[in-house]
Amino acid sequence: MVEVDTRFALMLSMVNGVGPIKYQQVINHFQDFDQFAGNDDTGIFENCGLNEKQVSSMLNFSRWNEIDEILQKAARFDVKVICLGQKNYPERLLNIYSPPLILYLKGALELLSKPSVAIVGSRTPTEYGRAMTRKIAGGLASRGLVIISGMAWGIDCEAHKAAIDNGGITAAVFGCGIDIIYPRGHRNLASKILEKGFLLSEFPFGTKPEKHNFPRRNRIISGLVEAVVVVEAAEKSGALVTAGLAVDQGKEVFAVPGRADNLKSHGTINLLKEGAAVATSPEDILGSLGWEISPVVGKSGISTEQIAIDLDPNEQKICDLVGAGPAHFDELVRKLGFQPSKISAIVLKLELAGLVVRRPGNYIARA
Repeated sequence: MVEVDTRFALMLSMVNGVGPIKYQQVINHFQDFDQFAGNDDTGIFENCGLNEKQVSSMLNFSRWNEIDEILQKAARFDVKVICLGQKNYPERLLNIYSPPLILYLKGALELLSKPSVAIVGSRTPTEYGRAMTRKIAGGLASRGLVIISGMAWGIDCEAHKAAIDNGGITAAVFGCGIDIIYPRGHRNLASKILEKGFLLSEFPFGTKPEKHNFPRRNRIISGLVEAVVVVEAAEKSGALVTAGLAVDQGKEVFAVPGRADNLKSHGTINLLKEGAAVATSPEDILGSLGWEISPVVGKSGISTEQIAIDLDPNEQKICDLVGAGPAHFDELVRKLGFQPSKISAIVLKLELAGLVVRRPGNYIARA
């Protein structure tokens, strides 16, 4: 597969009116600027949905120095610039509403394809909310799931810390540039997240944490995970936006029940009325998603818990298909004759059991 050139992708992202649809149409025809500028068939530009002003802006683009500065800053801060149309772009974000054209990632790239759960909620939670977050986030993280949140005060912060305290992996998605730690008081938390996890943003370096950035951030949080857990939320809450986006993306939503007379529970109560699953423990989430838990004894002799699995015939077939070498996801769909969603569910279960791993390019391999 020929990948889009990073400088060309950054240029496209800077042209007014070029969103995901036009961007993808352009990179289907051109992988770099030289190809674009050397094209003399104006019909291709029209097929890409570009108007004369946009074509002119691209052909006469003069902000290459800004792009060079972005790439230099990325190298200096050890940030990976991931562009839509490149093989390391997270597959989970390809089909969300308005997939980000550019992602800035600091930390472990391979975690973008690991089984993940988002935990979100109030910035001013009750002690009950904090305790439930620690219980659920810690339990899920200790079983190998990546805990994703937004590094805000309150529930987000508790979820990240619980994952870290239980030896797990956590990741934060920013509503500002990757070089801006927000809130400022979470610099130490960001450093701890980076020890095993990652920080991610779609916003260019230097972008301030403006209020309108966070709903956009939330669609990435919900897009990266298998499920969203809302712990405490008022009737109008950013956490409910994340939950709504998760529903639109076909993800499962869980809500932690709270006191009916507590305003911070009204949002979660409404979610439960609308069909969200009840979450009072990590097992509620794992069980609802079909992941079984059984106690085992680790090498240290200390009792731990991990995901156990009895292979059914279809799961065994997938293990057999990838046994001789990595197999593409589409190949598994074709050979088994199931819907992609069913194959995804089976692969996820095998992933959590430690039997298979995802590799770049949507390949599945034996662990």
